Amino acid sequence: MKIGIDIRKYFDYGIGTYIQNLVNSFQNQPNLECVYFGQDDLKSSLSNSLKGEFISDNSPKYSIKELYSISKKANSRQLDLFHSPHYTLPVNLTMPSIVTIHDIIHLRLKKYFSLAQRSYAYMMIRYACSASSAIIVDSEFGKKELLSVFRVQENKIKVIPLGVNQSFFDKVSDGEKEIFRRKYGISKPYILYTGSLKPHKNVSVLLKAFKKIFTNHNIQLVFTGEKLYDNSELISYVDNNKLSDAVLDLGRIDQSELRTAYQSAAVVVLPSLYEGFGFSMLEAMASGIPAIGARATSITEVVSDAGLLFDPADENELTQHLNMVLTNKQLRSELIEKGYARADQFSWGQCAEKTLQVYNEVIK
Repeated sequence: MKIGIDIRKYFDYGIGTYIQNLVNSFQNQPNLECVYFGQDDLKSSLSNSLKGEFISDNSPKYSIKELYSISKKANSRQLDLFHSPHYTLPVNLTMPSIVTIHDIIHLRLKKYFSLAQRSYAYMMIRYACSASSAIIVDSEFGKKELLSVFRVQENKIKVIPLGVNQSFFDKVSDGEKEIFRRKYGISKPYILYTGSLKPHKNVSVLLKAFKKIFTNHNIQLVFTGEKLYDNSELISYVDNNKLSDAVLDLGRIDQSELRTAYQSAAVVVLPSLYEGFGFSMLEAMASGIPAIGARATSITEVVSDAGLLFDPADENELTQHLNMVLTNKQLRSELIEKGYARADQFSWGQCAEKTLQVYNEVIK
């Protein structure tokens, strides 16, 4: 089976995590040959670590050019199947195709996107739903979202939950935690937020809740991922409310340090208004750290009863949850135990296996 995979978003946050883990899980699959499509810089950094042919394509993301450039190259490679891990499915592919649609946020939270962005997303998702042989979504919530907006046969949509990297389950030593804390100047227990700072991530609610508790609990707030200090609106709030000494901005850190960041935290919070999945909740639970997530979209499905949920518009409810998790030892123990059990239900191996099943169904 010869599969073409668009990996141009390999280093993006959520979709990048999906691509990285799916591709890595495919490396030792018998009878599977992968052809990767990505930019020149990806080819130079990944060609030695990925088995298979690498085809360069530097088409701008979200452009008309990418739709035809990749399909032209894919059509010349005698592929059995093409998999787009994002909603931009190339046009005029001559082989069966599968698309993974993680969310339809452009159509749900319209105020955060321009008319051009919303129009492009709608047209491309509609095309992908029509032209693909199968559609993969991350959750039952994602399936309901597609069915509510687009005309698509329900049996064409395959729900395949994402996974959590096994490394998060592996214990970090106290020595490693101390080295990490010293490196980044972390001197107190801390709340962790990881990921992007796009408007729908609703980070302002987390900052407002933190403002109410940080003095009483002698606690810090740590950000990893997209740099907080590049976001003028959020950093203005931090400065205006005299939180700068209590808020640390680590930026993007590597996988081993991210694992340490999780396991060194007191609690992990995901206040997002909209998620197709919600990686940080699973990563927190696998790390043995209590998870607090917004009662919204797929987050409730992923967290289930293994974490605490709050109204994403209610900073007071988040504040209450933080107070409970930081002071109630019995609650913390219960959440940690439930979290391990919940995270154990999600693996990249299962995700890859189910994805391969869809490949085989489509090719047959």
